[in-house]
Amino acid sequence: MKAEKLIQIGEIEEETFADPTLDVSFKMLFGQSKNKDILISLLNSLLNFHGKDIIVDLEISPNELTVSNISNKKEDMGISSAVDILCTNLGKQQIAIEIQGQKQKYFLTREQEYMAKLISGQVKEGEGKLYHEKVLDTYIIVIAKKNMFVGNTALSDHKLFEIDVEPRIVQTGEKYPGNKMHWKFYELEKFKESNQYAKIKEYDKLDKDSEEKLIKEKFEWLKDNLKEQWLEFLIECNSQKEIPDRNELIKKGYNIMKLATWDPKDQALYWKQKQAEIDFIKQKEYDKNEAEKFGFIKAEVQKYKDFKDLGLKKEMYVSKFKYLQEKNFSYIDDHIDETNTQIMGEMDIEMD
Repeated sequence: MKAEKLIQIGEIEEETFADPTLDVSFKMLFGQSKNKDILISLLNSLLNFHGKDIIVDLEISPNELTVSNISNKKEDMGISSAVDILCTNLGKQQIAIEIQGQKQKYFLTREQEYMAKLISGQVKEGEGKLYHEKVLDTYIIVIAKKNMFVGNTALSDHKLFEIDVEPRIVQTGEKYPGNKMHWKFYELEKFKESNQYAKIKEYDKLDKDSEEKLIKEKFEWLKDNLKEQWLEFLIECNSQKEIPDRNELIKKGYNIMKLATWDPKDQALYWKQKQAEIDFIKQKEYDKNEAEKFGFIKAEVQKYKDFKDLGLKKEMYVSKFKYLQEKNFSYIDDHIDETNTQIMGEMDIEMD
């Protein structure tokens, strides 16, 4: 593979920079001690840490945090899974980061188990009266490529791309006293609709001939607004052809994501993960379309039964069906007392 140009693979478009939300690239970017400065920048930005709370140094776990049920019985071992990045801010906080691609029904519930595993074991034997000191403030940061939440959270102002979750007293809404569990969600779909994202794009339109006041404003904004730049980086990195005008740490992230500089084995793993994500999305879309067609056909079966009950002649309504054909009508006639689902399970229907 030539260093100056990447070959398009399958249905994947040529990229200069890797997609940082894939497993191999995310860990290359944020999971290595040599890149500790950009991980610290990401965490301080996403956790809104300032002043005495700011992270100045941390230790990155050399391995993924494996989260699994522990039992003496082999059959009770449970499901093994892992967070993407785990680190500890020297004595203050334990922080896990996860990238979530497609929305899954189990995901939000799984995060509760992850939190339980993260905080378990922090208090040792003989320290029972020191829970408030020994249990670290523990954070799980979830960066979601697709929106995770429903209800009022989903229906609220589209600017709500940053969502904090902590245990609360139901009756008063107050924070649970001494709480050590914090979940932080960022929904990238919503961020892309936000005023902050739009501001970045407006600044990108400025050039050397733009009004000096606006250029200065852009410089100050880029210096102070790292959170928005990191989120935009996660969305836009692999679609960029050149490194845009961003904070120096963001530029460092782009340089690390230059695919032409990667080891061939890492490149191969990246393209494999990229294709797997594309295949997953296509399969999910296919399944959705098939489910919709199933519902349409089931409705047509019921419609045919209703027309028969009305005693209408078949030629009067046959043109109203998209999926059912003459051979299907005959089958329904012979199995009229079966449920619509049973009939569909046996009929030969052209779905396309």
